Amino acid sequence: MIHDKNGNLASGQLASQQVFGPQAAVYATSKVHIRDDSLESVERMVGAAGGVNRYGWTVDLGTGAGFTAFAVAGVSNRVIASDVTEPMLRQAQHLGQERGINNLGFIQNTAEALPFANESIDLVTSRVSAHHFRNFEKALDEAQRVLKNSGSLLMADSVAPEDDDITRWMNTIELRRDFSHVKNRTISRITEMLTERGFAVVENSYPRIYLRFNEWTARTKVSPEEIKDLRKDFLEAPDATREAFQVAPVHGDIAFSWPCWVFRAVKA
Repeated sequence: MIHDKNGNLASGQLASQQVFGPQAAVYATSKVHIRDDSLESVERMVGAAGGVNRYGWTVDLGTGAGFTAFAVAGVSNRVIASDVTEPMLRQAQHLGQERGINNLGFIQNTAEALPFANESIDLVTSRVSAHHFRNFEKALDEAQRVLKNSGSLLMADSVAPEDDDITRWMNTIELRRDFSHVKNRTISRITEMLTERGFAVVENSYPRIYLRFNEWTARTKVSPEEIKDLRKDFLEAPDATREAFQVAPVHGDIAFSWPCWVFRAVKA
């Protein structure tokens, strides 16, 4: 059963529903979401290979089709998979049942308003979803509120380079491809936000998110006209930008990658 604790959704959350609702089945079969280096980093940081319940209650924010929730289920007594988009949650529920995972719950709500008591959660996770949060700082506030003392926040997401011009290019490209995109942030700024809330980063990993342009634009049903413009902007980007994102034409496609930061931070 999927519980809706969200109330009225703001326009930003409605944008996410409009983008991801119709494409939920596509994301359920997307290779980069099913397994990539960022998920392997998450599994390593939570000790998934040991198969021991290190955490009581875990909440996975922006769960999408549920792959991160599945990864932490083996080390948690109970995992609540949270997302603003009901079709995504249905996909996650279906895939979880197929995998025989029986300690999952599902809830439709935003990361900025978690329906959990103060200091009630042992682990909060989020993978490749934080750049969609309408108010990232509020989401961090909520994670800090619901986590127990010494609880862990484990996030994996694309991040922006420290160069302002390259960051601006990245966020503009992302928004043109997906109007629910909010912002890729720099590691330095995220670190400041964590420190301000009393989190101490104890583990880091810096994988890349490897993508192909054709599949990347197809996932969000970009119009043919916008695809043409985006392709041109990738191939004609400044040298520093193409180098930062490893842009390279490949047999009618474009290979590129986003930098990613995976971290585990502990609440003091």
